[in-house]
Amino acid sequence: MDKTASLLIEFLTEELPPFNLFKTIGEVFTNSILNQLQTFLSDNYKAEIIASPRRFGCLIEGVKFTEDDYIIFRKGPPIDLTISNNKPTKAIEGFMNSCNISNIEELQQKDGYFYAYIKMAGKTLTQCIESVINNSLKALPIAKNMRWGNNDFSFIRPVHNLVIMYNNTIIPVEHQIFGFNSTNYTYGHRTLSNGKIIIDNAKDYFLLLEKKGQVIASYQKRRDFITIELNSIAEKLGLSLHQSPSLIDEVTALTEHPVVLQGEFDKSFLKIPQECLILTMEKNQKYFALLNKDGELTNKFLFVANINSKKPDIIVNGNERVLTARLSDAKFFYGVDKKNSSSGIFFQKLSDIIYHGKLGTQMERTTRLQLIAVKIGKLLGVPSEIAEHAAFLMKADLASEMVAEFPELQGIIGKYYALYNNESPAIADAVEQHYYPRFSGDKLPNSSLSITLALADKLEIIIGIWGIGLIPTGDKDPFALRRQALGIVRILLKYNLDINYLLSITLEIFMSFEKIKLDCNILDSVYQFIIQRLANYLMTNPDFSFNTNCVQSICSTNPTCFYHIPSLLKTLEQFAGDKNNQLIIAANKRIDNILKKNPPSPTNLHLNEQLFNSPAEVELYKELQSSHGKLHAYATHNEWGKYFKELEKFNPLVENFFINVMVIDDDIAIRNNRLLLISKLYDTMNTYCRLSELSS
Repeated sequence: MDKTASLLIEFLTEELPPFNLFKTIGEVFTNSILNQLQTFLSDNYKAEIIASPRRFGCLIEGVKFTEDDYIIFRKGPPIDLTISNNKPTKAIEGFMNSCNISNIEELQQKDGYFYAYIKMAGKTLTQCIESVINNSLKALPIAKNMRWGNNDFSFIRPVHNLVIMYNNTIIPVEHQIFGFNSTNYTYGHRTLSNGKIIIDNAKDYFLLLEKKGQVIASYQKRRDFITIELNSIAEKLGLSLHQSPSLIDEVTALTEHPVVLQGEFDKSFLKIPQECLILTMEKNQKYFALLNKDGELTNKFLFVANINSKKPDIIVNGNERVLTARLSDAKFFYGVDKKNSSSGIFFQKLSDIIYHGKLGTQMERTTRLQLIAVKIGKLLGVPSEIAEHAAFLMKADLASEMVAEFPELQGIIGKYYALYNNESPAIADAVEQHYYPRFSGDKLPNSSLSITLALADKLEIIIGIWGIGLIPTGDKDPFALRRQALGIVRILLKYNLDINYLLSITLEIFMSFEKIKLDCNILDSVYQFIIQRLANYLMTNPDFSFNTNCVQSICSTNPTCFYHIPSLLKTLEQFAGDKNNQLIIAANKRIDNILKKNPPSPTNLHLNEQLFNSPAEVELYKELQSSHGKLHAYATHNEWGKYFKELEKFNPLVENFFINVMVIDDDIAIRNNRLLLISKLYDTMNTYCRLSELSS
């Protein structure tokens, strides 16, 4: 065999679930194979992932059939148990024999034990491939497997064939995998290909399957092909594709022989809000909407078939009929909802929709939201009557037929119903935007009224759900409290509001309703929950990616407002990175340790200048008095460059103080006075960021 060649592994299955096919099956399986075969891979190996509706696996180029020999360092018996009556014991003799060593001088001694270097012959692919594949199958994050036939094994879908080839040779498995031995043949497209496809050489797999089997087995190649075809056809029509990467992923996972076709629907359906039409096409039918140059929906759409038909018109007509039926349903729901929204039926229905058994109905929730919105609105300059009225409308669409059919339209369709009932555009926008941000990277509410409703909604959910004990644990977060908290964080990073005040007023409003029984001691735990989201966001979001120690330095001060934090962090990173400031950072850590062991006397609240008996104390005290007001002013005006410049003045003074002053003096009065001095110094320097956190 060649020194390196191609290794092919392919499982042929029934149709696999399309959701995240590439990442959860193809990518995980291939990465696991690569990790286990690292000693077989050449420096310039190349791996291609196989992932399609009916197959998964990988083709790896640059694989050695036999891994290189390697050395192990094997532990033997204790040194003091190897000689008995001036003769070697059986323990050391057995160890030497097992290591093929005849002279005890060849053994190494370490930590009271004998050790031996043993050269091990490299394994072949044949010896290890079965366990490698089985381990990779176990690594797949499959929530629920199924059984088929009378078999004892299970998998996400029934398996029909297994190919394991190295170059032009089948690698056998000692025990069957899913009831199959490895073969050198596979099968192509379910309808466009017939019979077995013999694989003469593993490296020819993709080309052979595409030519004879009418299958593009490479997920990435198939996705690229679909993307190019969609955009090309849209461009020829003078239109643009409504971007939906997740839909492209899904149709890539649903097809092996993709063919992009174009259809149309009746223009009368365009009177329905375009978000409804696009959602119907994408979610239910896996169709791609086409927009004109103004971003408006047209009556043309694209879809991806899994067959190259001689009569594509038949396929197009069939899909158009199915879509027409779907859009007719949407048109009916929209008409019913418009009548109900204008007659007040929505609000009657909200009284029948249970929000949570312990928190009442959606109408009762709306009442709470109104009260919360009025309080928040005052902070943002929103008139109380407007905040109250907008909050009254914000959940009305939960009673609509449209939201019952398409929950994703919450807020979006509510905006249209608000406009239909002659509400102002500002209120209609706020109804839609109170869900913002809905996901990572989503836009924020863009007006004071929208921010008011968005904060009211998120605060009401967190306090209510947390208060009845449904706290997120591990990966379980059924009410998406982490997402709600992150939404609050992102809004408060843009707007200067006090999170503790917002949490307090929300809890107070809940407690004003006698029917609702909440734990009233939740504010601290909810605050810490939100602070964790703040820290994670600042460290991991691509727009920030701040240093971990710097983020922890600020979050450990328990900030109540977040607006200043991004600009503070930028300057703090520069301050922490300056070697000249390591003195003050180390000194803060030292002060922190001293104060933990020797807290200032609670009865000693004022510094006594007459007890200063060292110039270093006096100089430090004077600078502390001089800087205190300046630091507060700079922080208030978000002038962090000046703030840290002022802090840098303490570098030589703090160093001089610790060189010339013994804090823990024998005289109790002097000791307490010095402890109080460094305590005030510590509080002054650590108001907005805990500098001691930077020392790690």
